[in-house]
Amino acid sequence: MTTTPAHVGSHTAVDVEGLCRVLEGKVRGRPVAVTMFADEIHPAYGTRRVDACAILRVARDEGVAVHMNATNHECSHGSFITGFDEGTELIASGRLLPVFIPAYTEQAGKAVNSGEFVFPLGTVKGIGAAPLDAMPTGASIDWIVVVTTPLWAGQIGAARAVEDGVQPSAAAGSSFCTDSFIRPWFDENVILTPGDFGGRMNNKLKPEEMFVIVPARWANNIISILGDAPDVKGLYEATRTEGAEYWTRKADREAKAAARTAARSDDSDGKAAVPSKGPQKGLSEKARKLEVSMDWEDEALETIAKAPGFVRKFAVGNVEDFAQEQGYEVVTAAVVQEQMDAAGVGGMAGVPGAKALSKIKMPWSRRKDSD
Repeated sequence: MTTTPAHVGSHTAVDVEGLCRVLEGKVRGRPVAVTMFADEIHPAYGTRRVDACAILRVARDEGVAVHMNATNHECSHGSFITGFDEGTELIASGRLLPVFIPAYTEQAGKAVNSGEFVFPLGTVKGIGAAPLDAMPTGASIDWIVVVTTPLWAGQIGAARAVEDGVQPSAAAGSSFCTDSFIRPWFDENVILTPGDFGGRMNNKLKPEEMFVIVPARWANNIISILGDAPDVKGLYEATRTEGAEYWTRKADREAKAAARTAARSDDSDGKAAVPSKGPQKGLSEKARKLEVSMDWEDEALETIAKAPGFVRKFAVGNVEDFAQEQGYEVVTAAVVQEQMDAAGVGGMAGVPGAKALSKIKMPWSRRKDSD
């Protein structure tokens, strides 16, 4: 008989509204709340005969609360992992893995299907999954599961680390049922995992997506991570050495921008401080205030202007450095996108259906704007 960890049943008050707000646009579908039913299953959680881990997909993509238990599932390996049956000899012995995946040794297969990776028989009565923004009344939240890109996972996955410095667990080579239901129960730690083949297939993940599992104890930290404005420029400059090329480039850009602004002011009414390639009549005030040292097309300026105030100047510098390195004489929206892709941020969530000027997937698209 297993001992229930002290944290199970001692539920942290999760700021559901705040979490849904900051996660919008950064995860696929809806964040999912997982509930471990130790005694009885909440009546609002319906049945759906799917593989155990697929209850996450049903909650995420269909928006309904579902559960799996000893009789309501379609995967014998998942039901063994979650402690709802003893498993066949092939499964319980761990031979399932080496028999069908030659890379596994018998020793490895036995280890993966035992100990901290498997619930002892009868640990819980059922496991529920519900959309975080539509939790049944009276149901508790033990942890949340989101599907996202590695770039956003890196931030969401810091939910515990920002509080006590403990890094998230990384999972690979185990069953996704272990990743999503077993390890969070025992460890109460954040888990970053690509999931195994079955887990990815049952949850219909794209090649570039992965799972992040955050226990309720740490979930509210996500609001600060994604919602508060970090001093991006200050952090970066604080890590530059005295002789770093960054300082030379920065001084050069600032001198050119000042010269262009001064020249522009001689021929304008003072409202447009940014010389750009092409007409400026339709530029927003934020775009007009940007200081640049190169020719920019209006569309590219507006793209940067959509960023929060704390990152605009930094973004301008990064794009201009990239444009000069690539030999571009004019910064276009395509150059901005190319720079983002080269820097590894081009795949961050955009705004589905938004009337963006250039259809660029901007990393700040879901962030609250600031001056």
